Amino acid sequence: MDSKNLLKIARLYYEVGLTQEQIAQQEKVSRATISRALDAAVKQGIVEIKIRYPLNSVEYLEEKITKKYGLKKVFVVPVIVPYPEIIKKDVGRALFRFLAQIVKNDDIIGISWGMTMAAVAEQLEKVERTGIKIVQLNGGIGKSCFATNASAILEAFTNAFSAVPYSLPVPTIVDSPEIVNVISSDSRIRDTLELAKNSRITIYGIGKASTNSILFKSGYFTAEEYKELLNKGAVGDICSRYFNIRGEICDKYLDSRTIGISLNLLKEKEYAIALAVGEDKAKSIIGALQGGYLNCLFTDEITANAILHYQEGGLNYESS
Repeated sequence: MDSKNLLKIARLYYEVGLTQEQIAQQEKVSRATISRALDAAVKQGIVEIKIRYPLNSVEYLEEKITKKYGLKKVFVVPVIVPYPEIIKKDVGRALFRFLAQIVKNDDIIGISWGMTMAAVAEQLEKVERTGIKIVQLNGGIGKSCFATNASAILEAFTNAFSAVPYSLPVPTIVDSPEIVNVISSDSRIRDTLELAKNSRITIYGIGKASTNSILFKSGYFTAEEYKELLNKGAVGDICSRYFNIRGEICDKYLDSRTIGISLNLLKEKEYAIALAVGEDKAKSIIGALQGGYLNCLFTDEITANAILHYQEGGLNYESS
């Protein structure tokens, strides 16, 4: 069926309000044909379906986490449909709404990359501000063909805020501290790192230490190296810097080979905003909270309950 007929059937169904059976009788075709035409109209972009719903928070969970860790802002999205991609979308919407409230003209906003950050980028809309700079917090080039999406995320934030972008087109982990020093001495890289240091708002995901992580898939570690990192107690990473359940850097040599903002600098930010989705990240989030690497947390109902489960169950920070 050509696009003209698809459009006709779509308008009869969605705008006029005829049933599929009525359209089938009018067009002298089967009801199954009309059903397939409506499906094709959606797939070809003739029809766009949007589900609008209020994004309320789960306040009692927010209050518990805020009280425990003394955070500035906690937003817990309710889990209506228990699919990770849907949950990430809702977390992204909530974060965008918060950003629209706190971003000022001439702000410097630091961002990381990752799957949750990519979901956030998809939810951004145009915000009327001037003089904004968006700066990448850590290197975003992988060592394998696996994409980090760092450039796409930077571009999305830049477009949303009509900002000037500053990328870090370098690997996030290199072979030695000496290489870090050489790369960081380049004038462009040095200026970008200085902007990251001076950012008022930083936004980043909390990664889980596992072989499913982007850092592992991007080729920064061999299987043996990653196993050693896990044996040292790594539970998660922020901006490619790994920490244990107590929030301590778990491999100082690895940390010295990492290009990007330090975790201690995140503690100085007016808004240090972390995002994390998935109950399997509970220990990663607790480690980040223990380290004091965030003052704002955006997560979901299931993950928040998992955090509180560990917290109220007396998670053993020494053995985990």
